[in-house]
Amino acid sequence: MKRHLFVLMLSVCLLAALSPAFAQATKKIPADKQRALLWKPDKGQYYFSHALVFDYQNKADKTSGTLKIHLDPVTGAMCFVKETSFGQGGKSFDFVIGFPDGKYIFCGTDEDGKKVRINEVVKEFKPDVDTRKQQQDDFKTYVVPTENKREEFGLTSTEYDLTYATSGSQEKIWLTKTPFSVYPIYGLEFVESAVSLPVSFDYMNLLPSDLLLSEINSKDVVLKLKSFGKDPYTANAKGYAVLKVND
Repeated sequence: MKRHLFVLMLSVCLLAALSPAFAQATKKIPADKQRALLWKPDKGQYYFSHALVFDYQNKADKTSGTLKIHLDPVTGAMCFVKETSFGQGGKSFDFVIGFPDGKYIFCGTDEDGKKVRINEVVKEFKPDVDTRKQQQDDFKTYVVPTENKREEFGLTSTEYDLTYATSGSQEKIWLTKTPFSVYPIYGLEFVESAVSLPVSFDYMNLLPSDLLLSEINSKDVVLKLKSFGKDPYTANAKGYAVLKVND
């Protein structure tokens, strides 16, 4: 009996080592005490307890700096603030809030100096079956993991060899497994003529929602996740009047 139990336990351990399905899930980040007081979306107020901070260098534009993205770990909502994220790439917007379901709130000032709020929806967040299948196939084909892994900021990152289908060129990238969707970052690429981050995160068609591009060093851009942790920020959209735009 003991021998059979030992064999069973050994088999489970081997499966856990070999199969991704047995891999330990990324732990969710709990809400901090301030969230209950400050998260009031019905009143236009949004509280973000954490922030992702990247160092970047855009070789094409010859620019470099720091990019900060605020996060609410509970809903996965993210906030992009003009001064710390998109800068002049956001025209007259003060901040943008993105949600994992594809909804975005753009708050800024129009030509007359009036505070306006524009609501947008990125439909690519919910692809059809064929598109999702193509994404999964492309990921397996063009994004191949190496043996390199590392733990940073309480998250696990893995190095991959990324091959570009059009040119066949290859480069190494690091992807970080997250307990929240990173599509609010990738989805900004689909909102035309709105906000542009200083480096491109156009990876929604290739990467699943729980893999964050945390490092890349290519001919066009250098990007590395510098920190991830508590960095409270409150965005208030109450004073911005909703502006309807044509579909």
